[in-house]
Amino acid sequence: MFLPENIDLAQSEKYTLSIRLIPDGFSFCIYSTADRSVFHYQEKRFSKTLSQIGNIEKIFFEVNFFSHPFQKVEVTVVSPRYTTVPDAYFEKKRAGELFTFNIHGEHGKVLNNLVSETGYHILFDLDEELYSFLCRNLWNPAFYSHQARLHPFLSNYRNEGNRKRCFVDFHDEMVSVTCFYGTRLLSSNTYPARERYEALFNIANVWEHQSLDQNTDLLVLSGNLRENSESADTLRRLIRNVEELKPDTPNGYLSLPTDILLALNSVES
Repeated sequence: MFLPENIDLAQSEKYTLSIRLIPDGFSFCIYSTADRSVFHYQEKRFSKTLSQIGNIEKIFFEVNFFSHPFQKVEVTVVSPRYTTVPDAYFEKKRAGELFTFNIHGEHGKVLNNLVSETGYHILFDLDEELYSFLCRNLWNPAFYSHQARLHPFLSNYRNEGNRKRCFVDFHDEMVSVTCFYGTRLLSSNTYPARERYEALFNIANVWEHQSLDQNTDLLVLSGNLRENSESADTLRRLIRNVEELKPDTPNGYLSLPTDILLALNSVES
């Protein structure tokens, strides 16, 4: 993995390292909060012959700079395995119990992010072995659900008038659907979107359950719209008020995941 010339890892403490984990891949970006021109993003798909932890161990052993003492290290977990809990009902010692109440099956290390803008905790899990490996090999990493990167911005975006807002982000063969009324979180879910009509079915289901109005409420689309153009065009025909979210993208990059862009823009603002 090659880095651009303007990133000097002998001075890694000047940069932020942001790692993004998806079920079948890994990406990272290195950037400077003081100099917008310093930015590098790279993706790597996992080998099908290795487990997730096996793939990540291989990447870390091949590339020797992930353990450098960066100014900040962030790990974003992209997964449908998360749930939201109002701050008033959250107890850290009961995080595992709260998580398994809504997310069935065995769970890994249960982590949580408080989104102060909405007053909710987002609980999510990460494989215990992988969590331990990352904690040992990264410089004081902070862990985030991908939705925790979106909610602070979305909770206030177009927050005017007496209408609900539905945010649909296409990413990583998934679709994340988040609804707000004012700054109040109504629902937040991530669904698979591999089949042709899978995303549309789940989006329509959310609109029905949240009693959203096709004529007055707002739909905001973001993410990988190029590969999901059929779904996006169908939604534009069905819903009157549709916008596209277009966060600033670093020079030299046509598109990046929405959670990365919003995290970058929040740093710069």
